[in-house]
Formats: sequence, structure tokens, C-alpha cells
Amino acid sequence: MMRKRTVSVSRSFTPISGGSWAGAAIFLLLALAGCSERNLPTEVESHGSDWNKISSSDFHGNRVVLFGPDGCEACHGGDWRGRGEAPSCYECHEGPGGHPSRWMDESSTRFHGKAVEQSGPSPCAACHGDDFRGGWSGVSCDTCHGSGPSGHPDGWVDVNSPAFHGIEVEGGGIDDCTRCHGSTLAGGTSGVGCGDCHPGF
Repeated sequence: MMRKRTVSVSRSFTPISGGSWAGAAIFLLLALAGCSERNLPTEVESHGSDWNKISSSDFHGNRVVLFGPDGCEACHGGDWRGRGEAPSCYECHEGPGGHPSRWMDESSTRFHGKAVEQSGPSPCAACHGDDFRGGWSGVSCDTCHGSGPSGHPDGWVDVNSPAFHGIEVEGGGIDDCTRCHGSTLAGGTSGVGCGDCHPGF
């Protein structure tokens, strides 16, 4: 059988004297006034001084490559088009990925195909994944190029396809191939040479 215990607690209350009431009232009013209006500085420094210096290890582009842009949306907005004093990524880039404007415009000197032609697709892997199927960016080369970052159409290496690369070479020669595969077609910036599949080439 369980016994019930009763505990008695006594509290004492000491009334505040007349002079203390005034002091308490002033304290309360000041405390409430301090909470009613936030006194924020006009400029909020949220990034270090090297945030926009490309050569710095604190460069914002490095942060985006490592972690993606998700942490940026609190200030720059969910669509990264800026919010309040925080600028839009689109002011300098074609979105939060950091690509220059006109990245998707084939007639532009900044067209992404020209960048891949010069440097190969390896730098793209940091954001688009090692397989170029999206990575943290969620943008896959396959969306526009069925064969991935090469820019070649689906069926490029399928001998039964009307888009087979051999048909292209027969009709147009190899000059266009040298842009990515190098002047000797040993791989160039693409890293893929004709000799990889055609021994003795």
C-alpha cells in the first residue's frame, strides 16, 4: 500500500515600499522600451572582407562549390535573387552556380561549351557531380546532352545509331574533333582519344 505524503510550503511576501514602486516602474518601462524597437546597425556585415576576392580562400565561390548555395537563401532569398540589402546572385552570375551571364548562349564568348572546349569538363564536377548528372547543383549535362558533358548527341558511340560519330567524321572530317580531342586526337581537354577505342590511331 502506498502512503500519501503531504508537503506544506510557506511563502512570504514583502510588499514594496512607496519609493521602490517608482524605481520598479521606471525599470519596467525602460526594459519594455528596449524590447519594443530593435536598434540594428544600418549595415550588417555578414561576410569577411575577402568574400569577393577570387584569390582568397574565403571567396564565396569556394564556399558555394564546397557546400552549395542553400545556406545563402536566408539572406539572399530562396530564389537567390536578393532580399533587402542582400544582393542577387544574378547581378554578377547566371544564378547561384556562379556561371557568367550568357553561359547558355551559343553565340556568346562565355558559352559553357567553349569553356569545356578549353579546359575540359573536370572543373564542372565540383558542382555537377563526378558523373555530371547533377551533383549539388541538380543540373545534369544529360538534360541537354544525352551523352553527358561532351555535348555529343545520344548514340554518338553506337555504331547502329544515325548519330554515330563515324558518320560525322566521314561527312565532315576530323577538324571539328580537334577542338576538344586535341590536334593529334590523343585526348586534348576531353581526355578521350581516338586511340582509346581504335588501337593504332
